[in-house]
Amino acid sequence: MEAGVSEGLRSLRRSRTQRRVLMCLIRHGRPMATKEIARELNLTENAVSIALMHLRRKGLVEKVSKGVYTYNLGAILAPIVEVYLSSEGGRRD
Repeated sequence: MEAGVSEGLRSLRRSRTQRRVLMCLIRHGRPMATKEIARELNLTENAVSIALMHLRRKGLVEKVSKGVYTYNLGAILAPIVEVYLSSEGGRRD
């Protein structure tokens, strides 16, 4: 990823568990319970809770209700679009 990509996304390079949890939420495309994510990824609920806490601090996931989370598409998509548009070299239609 290039300059302009959010630090939250960039920091996922260092945390395999956070990447797996975020990708699980994205793949399912719906809010998921901590217990459900843990079961799917074969992780402990504690490991998933910690990953979700970090992802939430980074603005990449949102808490829907107690123990239920969803991904924040805007926080994920905005930096990617920014990089894509800046790579267009300021081209105008």
